[in-house]
Amino acid sequence: MSTARKMVVTTMKNEGPYLLEWIAYHRLIGFNEFTVFSNDCTDGTNLMLNRLDQMGVVRHFDNPLGPRMDPQRAAYSRANRQEGVKSADWVMIIDADEFLNVKVGDGSVDALIDQCPEGTDAISVNWRFMGSGGAAHMEPDALVTRRFLRGSSFEQPENGLIWGFKTLFRPARFDYFGVHRPKFRKETEVTPGMRLWVNADGKPMKDRILEKGWRSSAEDVAYDSAQVNHYAVKSREEFLLKRLRGTANSKNKDRIDMGYWDKNDINTHEDKSIRTEGLAEAVAELLEDADLAALHRACIETCRRAIAYQMQDRKLAEWVSDGTWKEAAE
Repeated sequence: MSTARKMVVTTMKNEGPYLLEWIAYHRLIGFNEFTVFSNDCTDGTNLMLNRLDQMGVVRHFDNPLGPRMDPQRAAYSRANRQEGVKSADWVMIIDADEFLNVKVGDGSVDALIDQCPEGTDAISVNWRFMGSGGAAHMEPDALVTRRFLRGSSFEQPENGLIWGFKTLFRPARFDYFGVHRPKFRKETEVTPGMRLWVNADGKPMKDRILEKGWRSSAEDVAYDSAQVNHYAVKSREEFLLKRLRGTANSKNKDRIDMGYWDKNDINTHEDKSIRTEGLAEAVAELLEDADLAALHRACIETCRRAIAYQMQDRKLAEWVSDGTWKEAAE
């Protein structure tokens, strides 16, 4: 793999059960730096991140909920002011439930970059929403990437979010960045062709992308070379944890509701394309650190207790048991 600095920037809240798999996976495919902002964690995610920072695996910053921006945008604003982020060769902003799945070459970030035209500034990679597959329970010893193997359609998307994308980009070529893509400030004159922006198959996107947009059209949606596996719901028990946590890109704590599950639990197509060779071993290697392993165990126990507490609600317990959503939503 190349020696270029390839960085993931992300925000997290209560992602502890999945943190190590997410980091290990993205290290395996060639990302070599992680800048992580966490906010208001109650499951120990921030403590795990502190230890990973001490180990030199990530750079972790506390990013508590404030009175102005939502925590996600506040974090990206802070990241944009950091020289270490701006000077990276490539940056990708992805969440802890998103995994960049490269399907060309050896499955690495370099393989994705290499199959794009020379001089590319930004590569937008479409989502594939991965559903629950009918799973009811959390399985902390099993990999997310091996548990959930059914997802959304590309040709006939089940909802308007399916063609959304995340973007791998050269930060020095843009003014700042948002959740899905890099951006230019209002005072920057944007002219056609001023940046080479392509889709995951390496085909140039329309010039309108320079000014706005975070979803592909039928003309530029691409998934043969790469996709972002988006594990938005996981199992029914785990969705209850997400429901408690809320979302990082909104102050609306009720945004993660029963309708969210119904919209995003999409299991239309089997998809085993993500490469997980060596991933379990990479997670185990991280857990060789005794302090990190202890924090991980404590996190899992905290999550089990949070699930058990919610199971006192009869309707939620019935939903987890048999998947009958209507009653639980009443």
